[in-house]
Amino acid sequence: MEMIPKAEPQKIPFQVFENSIPNEGKWEWIDGELLFSDEEMRKAILMLVSQIGLKKLIDILPHESRDELERLLRDKS
Repeated sequence: MEMIPKAEPQKIPFQVFENSIPNEGKWEWIDGELLFSDEEMRKAILMLVSQIGLKKLIDILPHESRDELERLLRDKS
């Protein structure tokens, strides 16, 4: 089971939480990088964004990041 972020916040089922945070919740960091695989990072990000919702994510992004996201979405179309 995996979270799919929506516009509005969602509750995180315990199984998703348990499967989304590697190393039993012990985050490791060395030289400015989290020691997560790409897959572990993807699961954690999807879970966290699902918790706050896409609307809130857009609200909390710095203006420069929103501009960049808009550009990326335009280029993708």
